[in-house]
Formats: sequence, structure tokens, C-alpha cells
Amino acid sequence: MFRGKFKWMLLFFILALLSIGTVITRSESFSAKLLIEAINNANDIWLVVAIIGMLGNIFFEGLALSVLIKALVQRDKNQKIKSHGFLYSAADIYFSAITPSASGGQPASAFFMCKDGLTVAETAFILMINLLFYTASLIIIGIGGFLLCPSIFMELDSISKLFIILGTLVITGLCIFFILILQRENWVRIISNSIFKFIHKIWPRFNNEKYTLRLENSIVQYRNCAKLVMSRRGPMTLAFLFNLLQRLMLLSTPLCVYLAFGGSVSYLYKVISAQALVLVGVYSMPIPGGMGVADYLLIDGLDTIPDIYSPANLELISRGISFYSCIIIAFIVVVIGLLSYSNKNSSK
Repeated sequence: MFRGKFKWMLLFFILALLSIGTVITRSESFSAKLLIEAINNANDIWLVVAIIGMLGNIFFEGLALSVLIKALVQRDKNQKIKSHGFLYSAADIYFSAITPSASGGQPASAFFMCKDGLTVAETAFILMINLLFYTASLIIIGIGGFLLCPSIFMELDSISKLFIILGTLVITGLCIFFILILQRENWVRIISNSIFKFIHKIWPRFNNEKYTLRLENSIVQYRNCAKLVMSRRGPMTLAFLFNLLQRLMLLSTPLCVYLAFGGSVSYLYKVISAQALVLVGVYSMPIPGGMGVADYLLIDGLDTIPDIYSPANLELISRGISFYSCIIIAFIVVVIGLLSYSNKNSSK
């Protein structure tokens, strides 16, 4: 599984060091002395809650995948369906973080799902539906965060605004693509094929036919997903709610760290709004884990909150728990999973 991924793992570590180094050396609000004092005086209960929120990020995606597997995979009555949702989620989170545009997350989940006896077609279908719910929940979080405190967006600098606008366009584009497939399937074909032909004219090496075939396969998959979602609303609603809870867990960590450092309850809505905009903004750049972009956006957002004396310090602790600690735990879970399947195969 890790074959061919070492270059991305190396890039991940380099970007992580650069991101943390940039926050420490280039941020005017960073203070090692204030950071040590804040950690020593922090409310331990809120820090524990922040860690629980980080674990909830893995846990709720795992629950969503387990619900989808039980609802969509048909087997004989005597044949039990295996489902290790926490492992699938950990694989998704870890490989999404170390590969550009989260390109390695779903294949990693599919690897373990196939090990549990699901077919390639079944895993592709389940992951496609989970991606739809992921996108929909992110749209809700983004809209909710903006409506909670619209002024935060206006107070951000031009670069942060650009990241958030680009991220919004990417997420909205995915949503529009799905809606058009349901309502105006031919529009998708006409627009996409026109774009492919234009690219082929200005860049002859672009394989127009290959991408046209991929588009057609995607249309068929999305159409089938939509029909299935509408036919099984109960478990689909539950899977969507678990996806939404996963996003809320991501929101909870900076919120809890803010409270742990003595933040005022009266500004909680601003912290929530800032983190919601961060989740949208990281989609603007195909960087592993959104590193650099997420750090920049969160510091800029926290800088708008009056009682935060060092946004950089709060950002370092928040990202340390919600992202870096999460990646370490996800990596450990994936390694344990690989060893477990290896031992099972060797004992047969």
C-alpha cells in the first residue's frame, strides 16, 4: 500500500516543517514565552475535549462508511459482511493528507474494503456516495459559518478572501455537477466535451477521447448513486448526518483550544465562523493536507477576534491536535490494519 507513496510522505514532512517554521518565524503574533505560559495555564478539560473532537473526525467518517456498507452491500443470509469503518476512515484521512487533492484517500479506503470481501464495484459505489455527502456537509458548514458571522470574511486580508472564494467555487462546482447530472445530463456532456475539445486544440497532446470516456463513466456512477440515495432515505440520511458530524468535529478543536486558553464565550461564534471558512478555503489549492493554506487562513481568521493575543500560538496548538496528531493516529491505525491482514493471510 505504501509503495509509490514515499515521495508524497517525504513531501508531507517537508511541507509540515515549512508550514510550522513559517508560522514560527514569519508570524508577528508568535511568542514562545506566551505559548509556554498558555500551555501551562490551559484548562486540561477543554484540551481533552479537543482531542476527543480530533478522534471524532476519524470515528464519524468510519460510522458513515459502515452504515453505507450495511445498507448497500447485499450478501446471502449466512454470509456476514465485514466492516472496519474506523480503519477505512483512518486510511482515507492519512493518504488524503499526504497526496495532492486528496487523491490517495479513497483508493486507500477501497484497499481495506476489498480486503474485507467487498468487490471493486461495491467499494467505488460506496465511496462515491460518501464523497457526495462529504461535499454536501461541507457546503452546509461553509454557509452556516458565513451566516454566523459575515463580518469575519470582510475583515480577512485579500489572500485569505481569494482562497475562500476559490474553495467555494470548487465545492459549488461539484454540487452543480451533481445537480446537472440529475436534471440536465446532456448539458454536462455538451459543456464538458466543448471544454475538452478546446483544450485539445491549444494542447494537442491532451487525450480528448480518454477524458470523454471518464466523463461518461462519472455520469453513470453519479446517476446510479442518486437513484439509490432516493430509494433508501433512512440509512442515507444517517450516513449524511455522520458526515456532517465529522465536519463539526473539525470545527470543535480550535473552539476547545480557544476555551482552554481562557477565551471568552462571547466570541465563540467568531471562532466557529473562522474555522468554517478555513475548511472551505483549503479546497482552493491541491496541496497535501491544505498545509500552508490552512495555517494562513486560521491565523488570519483568529486575528479578527479581540481577546486572542497570539493567533499564531492558538493556531499551532489547534493544528497540532486536529491535523498532525490526527495524521499520526491514522498512520498507526493503518499500519496495525496492514499487519493484521498480513498475519491473517500468513496463518491460512
